[in-house]
Formats: sequence, structure tokens, C-alpha cells
Amino acid sequence: MDIVTLQIITAYISHYTPYIILVLGNIGCICNFLTFTAKQLRQNSCGWYFLMSALSDFIFINFGIFTKLSSEQYGSTLQDTSLAWCKIRTYFTWVLPCFATGYLVLASLDRCLSTSTNARLRSFSHIKIAHRMTCIPIILYSLTTSHQFIYFVLQPECTPLPGTYSYFLSMYSIIWTSLIPQSAILIFGFVTYLNIRKSHQRLIQSSKHSIHQQQRNRTDIQMIKITLVQVICSSILLNIRTAYYSYTVLSTNITKDNYRYEVESLSLQISSYIFYFNFCKSFFINTLTSKLFRRILKERLFLIWRRITWWKIRVAPNFSKQMNQTKLGTINKVQQNIKL
Repeated sequence: MDIVTLQIITAYISHYTPYIILVLGNIGCICNFLTFTAKQLRQNSCGWYFLMSALSDFIFINFGIFTKLSSEQYGSTLQDTSLAWCKIRTYFTWVLPCFATGYLVLASLDRCLSTSTNARLRSFSHIKIAHRMTCIPIILYSLTTSHQFIYFVLQPECTPLPGTYSYFLSMYSIIWTSLIPQSAILIFGFVTYLNIRKSHQRLIQSSKHSIHQQQRNRTDIQMIKITLVQVICSSILLNIRTAYYSYTVLSTNITKDNYRYEVESLSLQISSYIFYFNFCKSFFINTLTSKLFRRILKERLFLIWRRITWWKIRVAPNFSKQMNQTKLGTINKVQQNIKL
């Protein structure tokens, strides 16, 4: 594969992939909103974390892709001419995906606690606790990412300061935003799996207590299934991005020719869009893995359809009523004529 072919492939990926991500991401996030705002899932602590994660996904996909398109395809030079916009865009494109990943960590922790054999630990898997924990990813990642407001400059493009900070930023991306949350997610997921095996009999027995308890246990089991699959897929997709950043750190001092630069440019685009796809996947994974999610989504869509078509439901009975009144009036006139 020569340099020209690599440039053509990179151009095609850069041109068409953002629109695919926008369509899939927005459809998925909107369907997630509809499903997780249902009472049955909204009052579940894990469902609440997934709702917050979907909100972060929605903001990140639209903010990141639209600003990326404006500079790469529509000729906007704001990012490379305005220092304020350079810092703002860089900050939000880093911190928003961290919010989404942070809520996935909390969801996996919540499922780990909910399946524990310790009653005290299970008590922390509660919707009130989830509401209080909502602000933790926001505060934590907002503070730890704030250094980008200081160390991103125009040289002449929007880039981090060369030297020590560039190296620090690469390590920050690899360790703090990737390895630590991914490790936590995998650990919580593995412990959840072990807890399920240990407490399977307890769940079966407790489900016999009441109808409400049965429904709650079924919801919890479905949330566990969704969380475990989300954990596995997120780890795979995020590790691709982590691997690329690791390569850039290790190859900093290596002399590179034009062909290698083109290969790295193509790899950068692929890993970047895979990173975006990670925040589009949740709806499709939820739909494939959970019967409860599919059922609630159908109910919510049907409810919306009924509200949109309310005028048909009202017009039809009124029309039938008018027809019946007309028929009764005709019959009364005929009877009066017969009497006369």
C-alpha cells in the first residue's frame, strides 16, 4: 500500500465516519433517554447511572463531532486562532467522555454491591445513594482535567506545550483516563460475576417473597447483564485508543519517514473514531442483551405514538357519535310521518 492510497483511505474515513457516528449516536442516546426515564429503570440505581452516562454520551458526541467537522470539513479556523476556544474545546472533549466512563464505573460498582452476600454492602445499592453519587465524576474529572486550561497554547495550532507537559499529557491519558477506570470496571465486573455465582440461590429464594420483590430482582438481574456486557465492550474499544497513545509515547524519539507518518495519521483517525464509537454503542448493546430494555423501549415508543395520534382517538368517537345522532333523527322523522 503506497502513500497515495493511505491518504485516500484517511480522507474517506475522515469525511464519512463523523456523519455515521452522529446518526447512530443520537438515535442511540435518544432511545436510551426514553428507556431509562421509565419509572421501573429510573428508580433503579444502576439505571440512573446509565441515564447519566447516556446524557454525557449525547453531549460529547454532538459537541465533539460538530466542532471536529467545522474545523476539518467546513473551513473553521476558530480553534487555531482563538486561544479561549482552543482551551474550551480541548477541555470539554477530554472531560465529557470521562464523565460517561465515570458513570459506567459507578454502574459496575453498584452491581457489585447489589450482588454482595453482605447485607450492609447491598444497602449501598440504592437510588438515594445513586443520586448523591451523581456529582462525583463531574467534580473529580473537572478538577483533574483543569490543567488543560493552562498548558494548551497556539503554536500556531492548538497544541499542548511541548516537552514535559506533552509527555505528562500522554501518561495522564493512558493511566488516569484509561487504565484506572478500565481496571476498576473489570475488577467490579469480575467480582459481580463471582457474587452472582455465590448468591444465585439467595436471589431465587428472595424472589418468592412478593410480586414487587420479584419485579425488582428481575430488573436487577437485567441491569447486571447489561453492565457486564457494557464493561467488556468498553474495555476493548478504549484499549485501542490507549494502545495508540502508548505507541505515541514510546515512539517520540524515533526517526520517521513520510510513509510512517501517513500510517500513523491513518491509525490516529481510526483510533479516534473508534473512541467516539465507544460512546455510541450502549443503546445497541442494551437492546441486544436485555429483554427488559426492549420491552420498556417498545412501551415508551407506543406511549409516544399514542400521544402524537391523540387527535385520531378523539375524532373517531365524535364522528361516530354524530353519525348515530343523525340516524336517530332520521328514524324519529320517519316514525312521525307514519303516525300522521
